[in-house]
Order: sequence, then C-alpha cells, then structure tokens
Amino acid sequence: MDSACRIPQTERSVDAETEIDIDIDDKTDRKTRRCLMCGQSFLSEWAGERVCRSCKSTAAWRTG
Repeated sequence: MDSACRIPQTERSVDAETEIDIDIDDKTDRKTRRCLMCGQSFLSEWAGERVCRSCKSTAAWRTG
C-alpha cells in the first residue's frame, strides 16, 4: 500500500489502532481458473485474468 494513503500515526484514533490492515495482494494471488474461451484450466496471475495465454494469442481474441 502506498504510504501516502495511510493516516499519520498522530491522527489515528484508538479504534483505528485495533483495526486489521487487509493486504490488497490477498485478492490478487495466482489461482487456477477456467479459460472463458476454451474451458481449459490455467494459472491466472490476477483476479481479472480469465482467458488463457493460448487463447489470447489467437486471431479471434486479437480482433475482438
């Protein structure tokens, strides 16, 4: 997380001290997903990657 987004220590309330920081990377971990074009399982690098590299290299994918 960018340090500019954090509240300075002196401005935090007591309640903010007890909050748990959620790591954004937890939502972006690699995961095996099914390709929306061919249906084969592939290792997705992030949550929005839903088409495998093989399908992305096809003319159908490139032309939309």
